[in-house]
Amino acid sequence: MGRGPDIRTQSGGLQAARRFALPWVLWVFGLSTSLLLVGLWGRAVVVDDATVARSTEAALSAELVTDRVHDWISEGLAASTGITETEADDVLGRVWDQPGATAAVDRLTAGLVTALITPPGEDVTIDVGAALEPLVPDVVTAMEAQGVDVPAGEVEQAVEALDPVKLDAGEAVSVGVVTDQARSVLTLGVLIAAAMLVLSAVGAVALSEDRWPMVRSLLTRIAFSALSFAVLFRVGGWVLDPDGGRSPLRRSGAILVSSNLGVFLGIGIGASVLAFTIWFVRRPIRRRRSIPTPVGEDTSDEDTSTQELVTV
Repeated sequence: MGRGPDIRTQSGGLQAARRFALPWVLWVFGLSTSLLLVGLWGRAVVVDDATVARSTEAALSAELVTDRVHDWISEGLAASTGITETEADDVLGRVWDQPGATAAVDRLTAGLVTALITPPGEDVTIDVGAALEPLVPDVVTAMEAQGVDVPAGEVEQAVEALDPVKLDAGEAVSVGVVTDQARSVLTLGVLIAAAMLVLSAVGAVALSEDRWPMVRSLLTRIAFSALSFAVLFRVGGWVLDPDGGRSPLRRSGAILVSSNLGVFLGIGIGASVLAFTIWFVRRPIRRRRSIPTPVGEDTSDEDTSTQELVTV
């Protein structure tokens, strides 16, 4: 007679311990899910060279590049053709209205971006003369309109005489170094978060009285978290730069935040499919359990172990 209460007491204590531990385990699971999702997205961003290049290009101020190109050509014309810097500025004022000037600035900006994202250990040289050579006909036409008669050959020589811009290791690989370091840190973070996720998931399933519904619940949590992050980052990118050109840094951040959202969508859809599969496969089992026992059915052959345990 004395063993029955001890068994019931132990069972009740075990249930209480499970009820106490399960919310904390689920909290760790939710935290590790967020860390893993953000880590996977971040790693996808830093290994996406196209996204990094577009973000770096957006961060560069086009006005600074344009001013620098203007100074290069103005100084070259004044030195080689004998015209004054004021006349050279007037000529270039006409040239910047031409499509070729925009194309030249774009070429130089692209070269600078390539230099900034170059991997460590590689030197990068930007050939300014080659980038500005297509502007020669426009410069000659503008000079003629100003009444300055200079042969096209002299203008071409002035452009070709511009010194190439060579970036040393420290300047050329700044962005490349940052992305390499971020990749290493994010990889470590992903591994730690994945380990936390697996351990907490195993713990939650072990503490649950009905394990398959818990597995489905965990998958549903992952799906909702991933899809929520996709929406959050997409809206965040719009908030950073709603008009598409508020500032170079805002535009650069918006490109990064809005990129590689397929990571979240893929994980969310995959977890949703697995959760639905578990629900669909176990639906017949739930139906059988929910069927009531017919009135008058003989239950004398049922297992009486529970009754015997209570009467001990």
